[in-house]
Amino acid sequence: MKFKYRVRAADGNIQEGQMEAENQGLAIQALREKGLLVLSMNAAAAGGKEVGGARLSFFEKLQRIGTVPAKTKMVFFRQMATMVQAGLTLSMAIDIIAEQERNMIFKDVLIDVKGRLDRGIPMSQAMRAHPSVFNNMMISLVQAGEEGGLLDDSLERVAGLLEKQAALRSKIRSAMFYPSFVIFFALSVVVVFIAFILPKFQQVFQGLNIELPMLTKVLFDVGEYCTAHWQSIVLWTLAVIGVLVFLMRSKTTKPMMDRLKLKLPIIKSLVFKSGMARATQTLAALVTAGVPILRGLEMAENASGNEVIRQGFADLQASAKQGVHLGDAAKRAKVFPILVCQMMRIGEETGHLDDMLERVARWYDQELDEQIKAMTSLMEPIMIIFVGGLVAVIAMAIFGPITSAMAQLG
Repeated sequence: MKFKYRVRAADGNIQEGQMEAENQGLAIQALREKGLLVLSMNAAAAGGKEVGGARLSFFEKLQRIGTVPAKTKMVFFRQMATMVQAGLTLSMAIDIIAEQERNMIFKDVLIDVKGRLDRGIPMSQAMRAHPSVFNNMMISLVQAGEEGGLLDDSLERVAGLLEKQAALRSKIRSAMFYPSFVIFFALSVVVVFIAFILPKFQQVFQGLNIELPMLTKVLFDVGEYCTAHWQSIVLWTLAVIGVLVFLMRSKTTKPMMDRLKLKLPIIKSLVFKSGMARATQTLAALVTAGVPILRGLEMAENASGNEVIRQGFADLQASAKQGVHLGDAAKRAKVFPILVCQMMRIGEETGHLDDMLERVARWYDQELDEQIKAMTSLMEPIMIIFVGGLVAVIAMAIFGPITSAMAQLG
């Protein structure tokens, strides 16, 4: 079998060529015995071209619809760090990961990145060709590792940051799951009651010919309206949800919605602390890796996910460009708590800004944990009161006329 290889000789020169071997492992071993460092190796077809380029089937095209999950990227960077630390070249490491990758979109991306590496393009530049998969934070960390000669550390740092952000998302989802489930369950019970049970009680009460209490009349009127206009109710509900989603995602209205989130009771603290946790985690990782602070601030503002926090980091960056100390610039931004401003100032004065930013990120993470615990503790009694009140209203509306009828018969 013929293989196309790219190696580095002892004098540092890059050499390319082809060779015959039974398999890729024996080919790599033969080159290493000659004192050559294997940078890349690919199976070649009879004409000397790399194997590939087949037309995709319809099923293969379907497999390439969607996005690359954050967990897939997290595992990729963790595996890359491990293999680079073990002495494998970037090209060989990506080749191994691509071979076992099940997400076809990411597999194609890895194959393209490997091809660029084989042509001598740095990994950070190869990643830059796929902005939908690798964001600026990932690219900057990898680039810092390339420039500092600590690429394995940078790859490990990217994986660690992605793990922290995944844990952050998991915390928020877990905090919102319980109240969402209770509300959904309560509304489902109400819908079933109005659609199937309430009409039967209405027929019974009409047959008894008794005066119905106001609460029962209102409940019956609501039930009749919902039964007669359920299609309009469903359409209006979907329309309202669609409008809210649009308002939260539109570039024009997102700033207004983000400001509104920071004013709503209960969730405002959760939104602020989660956004600050994401931004400070990103900034700490970038500064620790050696990325310039101004560049780090630019990427941190985009990581927050909230326009108010993003603007705070933008103001912080603008003041830092003017030569203002980071702690004083944070005070001017009016987004950061005094404690955070002081920690930034101390870190800058002592020359341990990276360590202080790590502490700030951990502090926000701990604050978010406490906020989620407090919110969960608060939501439980509120949900109990909500469901209990709903059941009590229905019970009073139904059993009130029954009690009256029994009294008249007695």
